[in-house]
Amino acid sequence: MSTGPLVKAKIQSIEGKKIEVTCLFNPKEYQLQRSNNWGSAENSTKNAFDLTFSGSSGAKLSMQLFFDTYLQGRAPGSSEAQDVRVYTDPLWQLMNIDDTLRDPKTQKGRPPRVLFTWGKNWLFNAVITSMQQQYTMFTPSGMPVRAMVTVEFQESAEHRTLMADGTSARSEAIRDVAASVAGDLRKRFR
Repeated sequence: MSTGPLVKAKIQSIEGKKIEVTCLFNPKEYQLQRSNNWGSAENSTKNAFDLTFSGSSGAKLSMQLFFDTYLQGRAPGSSEAQDVRVYTDPLWQLMNIDDTLRDPKTQKGRPPRVLFTWGKNWLFNAVITSMQQQYTMFTPSGMPVRAMVTVEFQESAEHRTLMADGTSARSEAIRDVAASVAGDLRKRFR
């Protein structure tokens, strides 16, 4: 087990408007799910069906993120804790339609693709498909200071990433995003 510094999990847009969310607390657990699709054809001479592979779905990642500003500290110049929505609203922005990300055929915008990172070795290229936020603690004035956010991601093979010089590069390979965020991992494990 590593004794290095704690690395915070992050969720960031990899296209469109630049949005980055650093988790106040890392997830205590997460769930990965993936499925293969099999079709069956009836066969009157056997007790079991003949199965035919018909495709695979990308992985799904789900987790709960805990946000707490009550214990974290007070807002500058205030005796009250900071509103927790300062930290959770950017997550909701990652679900909003970005008009700069238009489909060439329909000219309709869409939400951005995102990258979930936790340290330099854990990257998940995806879109956010679902989010639910529950406020669990409030100040006497009614301001939320604690929230639990459940986020579900769907893996995305295609992405557009912004390079350091501001140009856009398109790739089908997650290793390109991984290299831009974490460097060349092959060199680290030789």
